[in-house]
Amino acid sequence: MELRSGLPSDIPFIYRLEKRYMEEIENDHLAKWQDGIEHHLKQWINSLPHTSIAYLQDIPVGYLFWEREGEKAVIASVNVDPSFRRRGVGLALLKSFEDEARLTGCSVAELGFVIHNPARHLYEKCGYQTAGVEGRYLLMTKRL
Repeated sequence: MELRSGLPSDIPFIYRLEKRYMEEIENDHLAKWQDGIEHHLKQWINSLPHTSIAYLQDIPVGYLFWEREGEKAVIASVNVDPSFRRRGVGLALLKSFEDEARLTGCSVAELGFVIHNPARHLYEKCGYQTAGVEGRYLLMTKRL
């Protein structure tokens, strides 16, 4: 597996995986997500400096992008193509993110996700701990 920094040419790939996630995990919010597509495009473009794309045999299979909030590194989105899950892609993206966040001086990593998202097991395996609940989202943090 190879990880590389995000490029503007990765935006269609990010869009496809984000849309698929919304259709599969948060379908009840899909219309609202689609209405906010311009906001999402701006976020994806602005986050390219903090985006990692995972490749297996020259095929993009996952990504992670994050945003800095003071001393916190907040994962805005992490997504692995369903055809390539359970192959260590998510783990590699998380470890790379944590290393990058540490190097930029962040002391805490944070993420939030829909409570029924099965990725929770990966986050717990990586040492993330429940920090609270905001509506339907579970918040987790980890000291870096």
